This record gives sequence, C-alpha cells and structure tokens, in this order.
Amino acid sequence: MSSVHNFFATRETMMRDTDCDRRESQQVMRFRRSMKWMGFLTALGISAVLIAACETQAQDQLRAVVQSDLLAESGPIEKIGGRYVPDDAIALLRITSESLWDNEMFQLFPTEVFRVQALETVGFDPMDVREVRASFAISPTTGQPEFGGVVMMDGNVDQAVLLEALDANPQPMQIDGRTVYQVQPSPPLILCQLEQNGAESEVWYIGTSEYLERVVQAKAEVIEAERGPLPNRVAKLPARDGLSLVVEMQSIRPMVSGLAMNAAGSLPPRLQVLGQVPGLTDAVLLHLGLVDQKTSVELTVVAIDESAAEQIELIVKDSLIEAEAMADAAIQNELNASDMSPAMRQATEAYAERITALVKDAIQPIREGTDLSIAVESEMGIATSGVLVGLLLPAVQAAREAARRMQSSNNVKQIMLAMHNHHSAYRELPLSAIVDDDGNPLLSWRVALLPFMDEQELYNQFKLDEPWDSDHNLPLAQQIPSVYQPLRKPVEPGHTIYQAVVGDSIGLKPMQRTGFREFLDGLSNSVLILETNADQAVLWTKPEDLNIDLDNPLKGLGSSWQGGFHVGMGDGAVKFITEEIDPDLFRKMLTRAGREVVDIP
Repeated sequence: MSSVHNFFATRETMMRDTDCDRRESQQVMRFRRSMKWMGFLTALGISAVLIAACETQAQDQLRAVVQSDLLAESGPIEKIGGRYVPDDAIALLRITSESLWDNEMFQLFPTEVFRVQALETVGFDPMDVREVRASFAISPTTGQPEFGGVVMMDGNVDQAVLLEALDANPQPMQIDGRTVYQVQPSPPLILCQLEQNGAESEVWYIGTSEYLERVVQAKAEVIEAERGPLPNRVAKLPARDGLSLVVEMQSIRPMVSGLAMNAAGSLPPRLQVLGQVPGLTDAVLLHLGLVDQKTSVELTVVAIDESAAEQIELIVKDSLIEAEAMADAAIQNELNASDMSPAMRQATEAYAERITALVKDAIQPIREGTDLSIAVESEMGIATSGVLVGLLLPAVQAAREAARRMQSSNNVKQIMLAMHNHHSAYRELPLSAIVDDDGNPLLSWRVALLPFMDEQELYNQFKLDEPWDSDHNLPLAQQIPSVYQPLRKPVEPGHTIYQAVVGDSIGLKPMQRTGFREFLDGLSNSVLILETNADQAVLWTKPEDLNIDLDNPLKGLGSSWQGGFHVGMGDGAVKFITEEIDPDLFRKMLTRAGREVVDIP
C-alpha cells in the first residue's frame, strides 16, 4: 500500500526568486528525480533477481505442501501440538533452529563470535535454543492484548545476566506459587523459569502475568471437544523447522474485518475490495524455511468455506491486475519526468513492463478447497540475501511507514470511539477544556477522555481543579497514552498532533456544551478530530488545539503523512484527506451547521 501511495505522491518543489537560486533548485530537483528513478530501477532489478532465483516448480511444490504438510491429519509426521497454546489464544508464533546453524549459507557468518557475544550480553548460547512458542490473546474483560512466550533450551541460562539484559527488577515476586521477575511495569511483563533439568535443559516464560498459568496448563495432547480453535488447528499442523505463524480468525474476525474495511478506505477505489478478505477468512498460516541453500516463504489463507475461498481468489487476482496497471502508470509518470533519451526511455519501459509482469505471475495464488496459497522458494546465498536486504531497505522503510500510518488511523478511530462513549454517558461531547468554577480552562479534553480509553488509573492521578502546568499536573504530561503519541515525525516529549476542531461555528464550541444534535450538516459530513503538522504539536494535557482560520482552513495541516492527513468525522469514521483537497470543500467539512452541500471524495 505504501509503495502505491508513494507512486502517486506529489513532489514538492522549493524554487528561489533569484536566477542563481532558481538554477540551483533545478539542479537539486534533477538530482532528486534521477536518484528516485535509480532507486525504482534498483528495486525492480532486485525483484528480477528474486524471481530468477525462484525455482520454476515452486507452485507445484506448494500444492504438495498444502496437502501433505500444512493441513495433513494423518501420517507419521510430528505435529506442533497444543503444548503452551491456551484455548483462548488467537495466534501462535513458533520458531525452531534445528538446521539453522549447520546450514551452508552460514559458513561465512562469525558464529563463534556471535555465540560468545550472546553469552556475555543476554546470558545464553543461541545454539542452545531448541524452540520458541509465543501465544497471543485478547483479554475478554479489558480488551487488552495478552502474550505468553516460552523458550525451550538445551542448556542453561545465566539468570543474572539475563535479568540485567532485560532491565528486570532483580527482586523476585510470587505468582501462583512461582518465582517471577518483573521485566517492565507497563505492560506488566514477567520472566519465570518453568522447568530445569540439571545442566541439560531449561524452559523459560516471558509474557504478561495474567497469561502465565493458562500457558503452563495448556497440554500437548489435544482433544478437539475440550480445546479451543487454535490448539485444535495447530494439533493437525506439522512441526516444521523454521518460523511458523498461525492466526485463528474466528474470535477476532469482526474486529479485524472492521479495521480492514476502515483502512481500505485510504486505498485506491479498485483496491478497496481487499478490505473484504478478513471477513472471509478462517485462519492465516505463514511459514519461513531454510533448508540447505534454499529459503522458502509459504502463505496460506484458510477461507470460511469453498465459496469464500473462490471469492478471495478473485479479489487477490483482480487486485494484482489493478496493482500492475497502477505500477505501469507510475512508471510512465516517472519516465515522462526523466531526462532520458527516447531510446533509453523505450528500453527502460520495456524492462520495467517485463519485470512487473514477471513479479505478478510469480505470486499468483493457488486454491485447493478452502485454502488459498502462495509459495516462493529461492536458492540465493546468505551473502546475496544480505546485499538484497540492504538494497531493499527503502522498501522495508516504506512498509514501516504504511504500518505507522495505519496505526495512526487507528489512534484517531480510538479517539472518536471515546468521544462517542462520552456522549452516550453524558449526552454531550467533552468540553474543549476542563474548566474551573469561573470557566477558566485547566486541562485538555484529552484528559477528560481518559476513562473512556482504559486509562482510568492515569485519569485519577490528575487534580482536575488545578491547571495543566501546576506542580502536580505538569509531570503527568510525560505519561502520554499511546493513542495520543505521534507515529511519524518526532515532537517534544508529551506532545501530540491529535487535536480537536474548536470554534464558534465548527466542531466543539469553546468551553461550552456541544451535542451531536447541533451538527445539522450531518455527523458524517463534519470533522471533529485533526491530525496536525508536527510543528503544531501541543502538550497533550494543555487545553490547546489548532487555531483554525476558515479563510485558510488547511493552515497547519497536510504534512502528517506523505500526501495528506487523517481526520475523525462526527460519525466515528476516519478519512484520509489529501493535500490536494479543495480548501473550500474542507472548510465546509469543518462547520457544524453551515447547511452546505458537501461531496466528500
């Protein structure tokens, strides 16, 4: 998604008034265009290397893998089993390294140095790690994530070194008769030794304290009628060497589907159908393997039924076609902006078209019953892989950017949900500021929403009759909740870019009661929350928000992300506003009761 977004992002130009500065700016722009084009060609070339390294039989092998390995229920193959997998778990990450260190690809790797370094810094030899199992769940009472990781060792751990490496409290505690060490106070992760067999083996737990006993009590043997969906599924899956991730969608499908549909709104129209996939999915299986000098990646989506599998297949294939068309259009835009000769432009266009088609064909999914799978196997050596990792770093950064943008969208969604819950409780939105008896602003509306964000403990620490900068309240500004933390550009500690629309005719009335009934333009047409530029960040506890000038409504907005910023609408929806939006249209979106006709793209 990020790469597609980057293709269509508008390039900013900074041109000086003087002839000398103009010439210098033009040189800079030509250099940037050439570097951007070279980067694109580099990524395209790397894709070609990856595809060339893939075995032509990968798709045929995948059919065998899906049928005989991923979902087989019979045969002598050892299964993952249900050990340390609680019944309420929604995901399991399993890592083994049985054949990793002896692999020919690591002959030039400084294994000896790495082992000693690990012993001295974390207290154990990485070659002693036999298996890692990490289970994830969502608490039914708090809605917070729960995590339990189990590390099975064939040697011993230097506990003192490990505690120091984890910055854990050296003073032990007792939980359910077990000696545990607190790793960090929030979230309350703990470290605990579960088993020790002399100098031969140890088993350690690291995770949330509430999840400890459920992880320990999960037995290896799985009786289907007595266990949860995830243990039942992994009990049938083969215990393959490498990294395996299994996500069970049954209990989280509504939540994930809602998030996906919301996130899909920021995609190009013909790709928004991808948001339907989680709602059709029963489970997701991912395996990364390393055998001899081959690396393999296998992804399987298990649909809720065969009809859903057919629908997912159609969505994926249509989306690949659309992505190819968008890539072609982006290539043309880049070519048109380049200074290449006609012959070089034609050659580059032909090369890009060939590689784009090759990449698309290589990742075509295969459907078998309810399973839709993609597999890639490569024979590249570790040195080649290392070079490719370095060259692909921009792509990795782009993926991280996309993840941060999605998380920021979710932050706005959580703020809007808290706004609605506040309105349900008090029949009004929070005041733009917590005020004293004389109407003087003391603290931000962001503080007033804390109880509706599972932050009651932090809320109780504030003295609501004192201003934000009092001796008591000011230090609390450093305890900024994650939902208010900016995710892209750095700001001062305790500051936020999530701000409310406040004004006499827009958003929240300044320190006056405001209800949904006053939004005569319709909640779906009215903006309540903004994602401002980093230079407009404010201390999250301070009763201050962006000063909106309706004659220049986009001032202070537009650079949160490349191409635009998020807003929270009155109905709770989150929209991505592009930097190219008509200012007059955005002004209409800000008003509560302007009675304008608004056509939001």
